[in-house]
Amino acid sequence: MLAHTKENFYAYPTHRVVAAIDTKNEADEVVSELIDAGFDDSQIDESVGDDGLAFLDPVGDKHGLWTKVVRKWQHLAQGEEHEYLERVEKNLKEGHAIVSVPTLNKVAREKVAKIFRAHNAKSIRYYGRLYVEHLDGV
Repeated sequence: MLAHTKENFYAYPTHRVVAAIDTKNEADEVVSELIDAGFDDSQIDESVGDDGLAFLDPVGDKHGLWTKVVRKWQHLAQGEEHEYLERVEKNLKEGHAIVSVPTLNKVAREKVAKIFRAHNAKSIRYYGRLYVEHLDGV
């Protein structure tokens, strides 16, 4: 899985499908299925608890100036950008996991969404370069 290092941090999940999974055990199962489906385990992120909160950094105070600028924009933009940050923070504080998978095409997005839905994931979203696609009920 993606190491929680400064080098692997992303301020915005561009070209990634992101979802909230109820428990760490369920998230581990999801990640295992994603790997079995051919996704690169070194690019899948499973964030849980305080470590996940520090890594995803919804406030923007742990990863430098660029992240602060992006987070400020997300908070000011409101809408989906702001909701993403609130969902991440709320879910992690409540003990849920956030799983994020890079997907470069529609087939991959649909495959990830199907696996997420099979595990009752919530807030399944694909974050493109300039748009967000809701995949919960596809």
